[in-house]
Amino acid sequence: MSSAYPNLPLLSLPVAAGLAYAPHFIRGLIVINATKRWNNISPRGQLEKIESRMSKASWAMAKRTEGAHINGLETLPVFFGAVLAALHAGVAKDTVNFYAGFFVASRLLFNIVYIFNTTQIAALARTGIWTAGMAACLKLFLAAAATKY
Repeated sequence: MSSAYPNLPLLSLPVAAGLAYAPHFIRGLIVINATKRWNNISPRGQLEKIESRMSKASWAMAKRTEGAHINGLETLPVFFGAVLAALHAGVAKDTVNFYAGFFVASRLLFNIVYIFNTTQIAALARTGIWTAGMAACLKLFLAAAATKY
């Protein structure tokens, strides 16, 4: 059976970008739900200004979504570089598919755990998930470096 998208690692790039930006939009929904407003003139500083108008739980979740978004943006260049390096170096397609898919799955799980995290155990799990995703990127870089140039 042939896939409409035979190059899954390249498809994983916009999917990973979407996962990096998804928490930003979730934060917007939390803010709108809690305050019935959205300040699109100054959205980055909005949370501090509206904290008193939100429940503690909603504000804390909005802050966590902001953290998940920022973390997603921080990891995105590493993932992009790892996938592109592996593809350019001719790393086996199955290897690149596996680690690219693993990273994307880890980012989805990371976002969920980060956004709903309220305990130290969940925070530790989040760190483990982040580490596993970064290890997948490292594996892709190492596989690329191990190929003959």
